[in-house]
Amino acid sequence: MNQLNSSFKIAELISKRLKGKLSLEESHILDEWKYDSKENLDLYHKLSKNPETNFFKNEEQLEKVKKEEIWHKINTNLQEKKTRKIRTEFLKYAASIIVIGISTFFIINSIPNKPTNQTAHISPGKNQALLMRDKGETIILDEFVKLKEEGLEISNTEGHLIYTNDNKITNKEKITYNSLIIPKGGEYNLTLSDGTKIWLNSNSKLKYPTKFSGKERLVELEGEAFFDVSKNKDFPFVVKMNDFQIKVLGTSFNVNAYNDEKEIITTLVEGRVEVKDQLRNQKEILLPNDQFCINKYNGDFKKTHVDTEIYTAWKNGRLVFQNERLEDIMIRLSRWYNVEVFFLNNESKDLKFTGDLARYEDFNNVLEMIEFTDKVKFSIKNRSVLVEKLN
Repeated sequence: MNQLNSSFKIAELISKRLKGKLSLEESHILDEWKYDSKENLDLYHKLSKNPETNFFKNEEQLEKVKKEEIWHKINTNLQEKKTRKIRTEFLKYAASIIVIGISTFFIINSIPNKPTNQTAHISPGKNQALLMRDKGETIILDEFVKLKEEGLEISNTEGHLIYTNDNKITNKEKITYNSLIIPKGGEYNLTLSDGTKIWLNSNSKLKYPTKFSGKERLVELEGEAFFDVSKNKDFPFVVKMNDFQIKVLGTSFNVNAYNDEKEIITTLVEGRVEVKDQLRNQKEILLPNDQFCINKYNGDFKKTHVDTEIYTAWKNGRLVFQNERLEDIMIRLSRWYNVEVFFLNNESKDLKFTGDLARYEDFNNVLEMIEFTDKVKFSIKNRSVLVEKLN
């Protein structure tokens, strides 16, 4: 597939995600493109988080479109279609330009005729995952799976993937890796071959060896997960996130390390962990109820004492937020309910809310609970949510 055709394919996938019609495999393809480079990720999130920023002022990419035009379109519910021209002399930027151009066109024309919370039934997330094996085999875990390797059995049941082997630690030189990918609107549990239990939240990915070998048990995380590490004082368990890592012998902790967020947050429930920034060669020891937040870009960090239940409730079927910004709340909800969120005014992003809700609550009910404060109003079209601050 040449670059131009690939660009249209990515644009199509973005549009399908906004419509809520993206399949699990297509979601994986789109996520692979997103995380292939920082530029791709920036472009995607300019589209998905703030529609008004999709119109680039740079004449080399798209014709200039005033921000007021899109908001006028929202407020008056116009349905007229406008075509944006792409300058041919900048086709070397086609992959970026076409994605933004086509997807922006879709956003403009997906604004509801009559905003209403009755147009879509949005269900909560469920057990779903994609297993990628070492040789490239991809398995959708939507039904019972039983696989066998040398001295190893892989099986799943009711949203739980289990690796079982006789020798938990081996000296075998060859290490085979699997990856478990959780799409937006999904969750899954995993038991590694050493007995470590992991809860993976939506829009997350974990890469791990089918059997552990060597001096440490190393896994790589993107997204959010709760770890209950099997104790083994001779083989430390290490969670790696790019230049950051968490090292433990046996403990329980939560890690929030989404690629599209600037901080990595580690919350320790029990035991003891070492959090290390390998790039800047700095580390910190955490004790129970400690939370460590580090900025991925400048290394700034802070350690605080917290109520761990707030940060681990998701694995127990609860949505808990305490004096939390609405933008951060909606980011969490967008991952779990697989929706795209757009703020009509920046003031609404900084509104703060406290709540404790059932994680499997219908999405409309969750929004109604927030609206009950009379601070904000939500409008839904398909799987796109518009957020507006009330005066």
